[in-house]
Amino acid sequence: MQNRDQADHPLNQKRSENLSPATPAAAVRRKRIPLRDRPWLTYALVAVNGLIFLAGYLSPRLEWELLLRGALAPEPVVFNGEVYRLFTAMFLHGGLAHILFNTYAIFIVGQMVEPIFGRARFLLIYLLGGLTGSVASLALGGLDGVSVGASGAVFAIFAAQGVHLYQHRGVYVNVRGQLRHMAILIGLNLLIGFLPGSRIDNWGHIGGLLGGALLAWRIGPRLVRPGAPVRSVRELARLDSNPLRLHLPALVIYIGALIGLVFLVINLLAA
Repeated sequence: MQNRDQADHPLNQKRSENLSPATPAAAVRRKRIPLRDRPWLTYALVAVNGLIFLAGYLSPRLEWELLLRGALAPEPVVFNGEVYRLFTAMFLHGGLAHILFNTYAIFIVGQMVEPIFGRARFLLIYLLGGLTGSVASLALGGLDGVSVGASGAVFAIFAAQGVHLYQHRGVYVNVRGQLRHMAILIGLNLLIGFLPGSRIDNWGHIGGLLGGALLAWRIGPRLVRPGAPVRSVRELARLDSNPLRLHLPALVIYIGALIGLVFLVINLLAA
C-alpha cells in the first residue's frame, strides 16, 4: 500500500522422515499441473490489478476519476461515509513501479500459498487481510493524505505463508532459515516505510500482516502426512485436517469485528 502516493520461498520438505518425497507444492509442481489445479485466483488478482492500472495509464482522465473516487482518502470516509474506499483502494496504484512490485509479489507468493490453502481461504485472507490493512491505515495514518495499493493484501498472504511454515516446522526442511529470510524482508520493508520522507503507508502494511497472520493461524490448513507422494492439488486438499467449514463462525466474528472497528474509528476521527 502506497501512502500519499517483496522472494520465492519453496516449501521443501524432508523426504523419508516426513511428507514424502517433497512438499505438497513442490511435488505438484514437478509434474504438469492440470488446468483445474493451477492457481487461477492468483492469476486473476494479478490481471485485475494490472488491467485497472493499464486502463488508467491509457486514459489519464479515467485514472484521475479512479483515484478521486476510489482511493483511501480519510476525510471522505469519515465525513461522507464513503467506507467503500477501504476496499477499492486495494485495487488502485500510484505508479508503474508500485503496480509492478505488487503484482509480482502476488504472482510469486500466491503461486505457493493458493495451492496449499485452497482458493476460498486464499481469497478470504487476501481480501480480509487487505481490508484490515486499510482499517489500520485509516485509524493510525491521520486525516491527511491519500493511500492506495494492494500491499496490505500482499503482506497478508506473505504472513499466511510464514504462519503455515511455522505450524509445519516439523515437516518442512530449513523452516528456520526460510522464516528468518522472510522476517528480514518484512523488517526491511517496514524500516524503509518509517524513514523520514517515505511515502509508504506502513500502517497498511502492518495491518495486513497482522490480519493475514491471525486468519492463517485460525483457518489455515493443517496437513497430515501422506502415505505416498502428493501429485495433485485435489490430493493435497485431502491431507487437510482443519477444513474451512469448521471456522465459519470465527470468520463471521472476524468480519463483524472489522466492521465494528471501522465505525468506531470513524466516530473517533469525526469527534
